[in-house]
Amino acid sequence: MSSFKKLDDAFGGRSERAKLALMAGPGVGWLLTLILAPAAFLVMVSFAEINSSYDVVWSFSVSNYRELFIGESGLFQTPFVDSFILSLRISAVTTFLTVVLAYPVAYLLTRLSGRRFKILLFAVLVPFFTIFIVRIYSWLSLFGSQGLINNALVAMPFISEPVGAFEYGELAVIISLTHAFFPYMLLTLYSSLEGIDYGVIEASRDLGATRLEIAKDVVVPLSAQGLITGCVFVFVPALGTFITPQFLARGKFLMIAEVLTGRINELYAINYGAAGSLFLIIPTIIAFAIVMRTTSLEAMG
Repeated sequence: MSSFKKLDDAFGGRSERAKLALMAGPGVGWLLTLILAPAAFLVMVSFAEINSSYDVVWSFSVSNYRELFIGESGLFQTPFVDSFILSLRISAVTTFLTVVLAYPVAYLLTRLSGRRFKILLFAVLVPFFTIFIVRIYSWLSLFGSQGLINNALVAMPFISEPVGAFEYGELAVIISLTHAFFPYMLLTLYSSLEGIDYGVIEASRDLGATRLEIAKDVVVPLSAQGLITGCVFVFVPALGTFITPQFLARGKFLMIAEVLTGRINELYAINYGAAGSLFLIIPTIIAFAIVMRTTSLEAMG
């Protein structure tokens, strides 16, 4: 009997593995076709060269990477490095602001129900029902020396000239990106906060914990998975944003996507663009690796 049982277990295990392979096969195939294959092609192009006829010369050259990091003034003195550091800073500040703004709103949503919940959620999300480019034009009219914000400030008796902080530039880009990616953080945090047992919060209050201590020691740790996921959902697209700085920076600076796109459009330097794009992919891979290691699929949903 034991021999038959072993055979049954062996064939049963193979059957389960076959079912799993059959179910996962299409998804893995699409993953290889749509993600890994283009990524491999991108790596190949990053080591290639472009001749005078704008043809790709397949070779193994690190000149593209050298150009990314070594400029005429020395190591790390290149437009790519400057724009990459700037993009990281803008993305980090945008992520931080979305966390600060979305946490209290998400917490409030978990405490509401019925009509009040629907009204607040609708009021928060209704601006995002419009097309993204329309929202960019709205911010365009708010900023600048003749924008609505500065016009309103100059109309006040104690301000005689436009405020430089509300000109086009880094602040305008950060505010616009924070507004654009706010729903990603809000909905992710709400999903995480909704699963908290608020009996724990009530118990903390009974034990004498202050609101700040409850937020720091109870709410934030219990919603950490949603926080990490939300940060990735905001940081990654903010890092590679293109349209927002193109409109609201007004040429005062270039983010990384603009630098790469400009080189490709002007010089057909797709090898340079491919090499630079890999350094946009690396932070993305690291971010998603952190999410996969710290967050379950249930928490993300």
